[in-house]
Amino acid sequence: MKIKDEREELEKIINTSSNNIGNQPKSNDIPELNQTPSFEINFEELQKECEKKAKKMIHNATGLMLSDEIIKQNPYLKSKMQIDIISLQGMLYQLSVNETMQKALMEEIRSGAMHPRMFEVFGQLSKTISDLNKQTLQTVEAIKSTYRDLKNDIKEKNQEMLIIGESGLTKNSQGILTLGTKELIKETKKLKMQANNIEDVEEIK
Repeated sequence: MKIKDEREELEKIINTSSNNIGNQPKSNDIPELNQTPSFEINFEELQKECEKKAKKMIHNATGLMLSDEIIKQNPYLKSKMQIDIISLQGMLYQLSVNETMQKALMEEIRSGAMHPRMFEVFGQLSKTISDLNKQTLQTVEAIKSTYRDLKNDIKEKNQEMLIIGESGLTKNSQGILTLGTKELIKETKKLKMQANNIEDVEEIK
């Protein structure tokens, strides 16, 4: 194309579009700029709600095994429970957000957005939600099992640390007899005397 031909082509384009030059479209004329939000989320409130749900789920899972009093008296249990609540809260938050996105996507499809990519994303979200549900249930079961073991450990530890006075013998969960200091001395002395056929006599003052 010669320079003359190019000039004529440019003049033709300018002449045919002169009426539209300088007239910018209004936001109302562009659907993308005039869309209303598909959903409303207060993220801080959502996090608080997920935290409440996490606390309730853990309390229901451990309530029959560990009382609030035991947890308060044991710093390790108290710290671990806080960590478990944070972990479970994150799962519930992600689950809620993904469910919201799935609902918004279904609304878009219902409104006529039938691009194949929409259905592909919908399938991915469905799988993510399913995986999060399974992971949440598995986490709750794992937490329940962990606290059950901790309860047994605490029980055994308390039995080991039990101080026996002059009340005599005590028996732990394994059936092992435990003696206080005085009782242990008496029993040891008695066994020695029996072994040597010595009769115990009272001291004459």
